[in-house]
Amino acid sequence: MAQPRRLPILAAALAMAAGAAGAQPTPGVVPIPIPAIYDMETLRTGPLPDEFVKQLGPLHTLPDVENFLKANRVAFAWSRSQVRSTGLPPDFVRQIDALPPHEVFVTAQGAGWLMGVVLAKH
Repeated sequence: MAQPRRLPILAAALAMAAGAAGAQPTPGVVPIPIPAIYDMETLRTGPLPDEFVKQLGPLHTLPDVENFLKANRVAFAWSRSQVRSTGLPPDFVRQIDALPPHEVFVTAQGAGWLMGVVLAKH
């Protein structure tokens, strides 16, 4: 996979997943996700060079991301938390829901980056 899995880019994957499931979206109607609580494990960094962001693309586990950051001496903060879907933008929720289980997502957050996985959805 050449491109990092930045959440804004996942719209195409979401559309493909909906098509694969046989569901055809109604033009002009945006489905609202069912409220959920996500158990997430995340790593937060400051700004990253574009070449580092590209190199995150092929990484599919959070330990791989952590090892990459350590090897490149990038400071990060680790956390594990529960996040309510109602506190997130609906597009972000749809994109998170479209990911395979435990797949790493990478998204810009302020001036830095957030990398994480959904461990469970309640």
